[in-house]
Amino acid sequence: MKKPVASPRLSLWLAGLLAGCLLGAPLAQAASPQETLVAEVAKWAASQNDVPVDQVIVAPLDARVAVQPCASQYSFDYPFVNRESVRARCLKPAWQLYVKVAFAQVQQALPANTKPTTQAAQPTQATKATQATPPAVSVESRQVLVAVSNLNAGQLLQPSLFRLEKMDADKINKSHLLEATGLEGQELVRNLRAGEPIRLADMRAAIMVKRGEQVQLTLGKAGEFQISVRLEAMQDGRLGEQIKLRNAESGRVLGGVVTGKGEVKGS
Repeated sequence: MKKPVASPRLSLWLAGLLAGCLLGAPLAQAASPQETLVAEVAKWAASQNDVPVDQVIVAPLDARVAVQPCASQYSFDYPFVNRESVRARCLKPAWQLYVKVAFAQVQQALPANTKPTTQAAQPTQATKATQATPPAVSVESRQVLVAVSNLNAGQLLQPSLFRLEKMDADKINKSHLLEATGLEGQELVRNLRAGEPIRLADMRAAIMVKRGEQVQLTLGKAGEFQISVRLEAMQDGRLGEQIKLRNAESGRVLGGVVTGKGEVKGS
């Protein structure tokens, strides 16, 4: 018995169909640095607050900020007590970002034995009186951090430059600071008037080491063997950034992480 032979037209049609399927199949795309950062922030915030990761809402990052790929592991912490901001840090290359987070409110289901109420409750005399006289509207206020005096852009921040002052709650958003915690190592990016509240967008990590100046490099561990030497900074450095230092006598170049004003810890 002869085997059926496919016609040339049928063979061409099948080949075209197969090629179309292969070309139309979507290719898996690697996650972008921004998507990776958002996912890591969500997982960390979920673990810190003991909630499922799908209940963590990460606010969209500023479109003007380009998230660089991080070759090392991220490190996260809460720089403020309100837990509405997460500070994300990367060591290689050295950078940090502030990310706003929130948590979804899960509506609890009614117990299985709860019966729906079919008859509306009859209003009592007290209820009628309450309905007849609407309550007075009171404006809620909260305390925010404001400048004690006029501050200039580039000024190094510290808690003594601010005080807590009441402000209408409807004028406060998540970017306002409610505590003085986390100001250390930050600088202003714009002028701030006396009494004006400070926001997250008004500050950034300050330059703690300037190129060409003499800084103190500390090597070793505290409580064990530790030495300090004075070296020349070869580049500017913000808190937590890795910079290069040069020994003026020997010409040797060393590296270290900025830990404070004019201070570097050997890596």
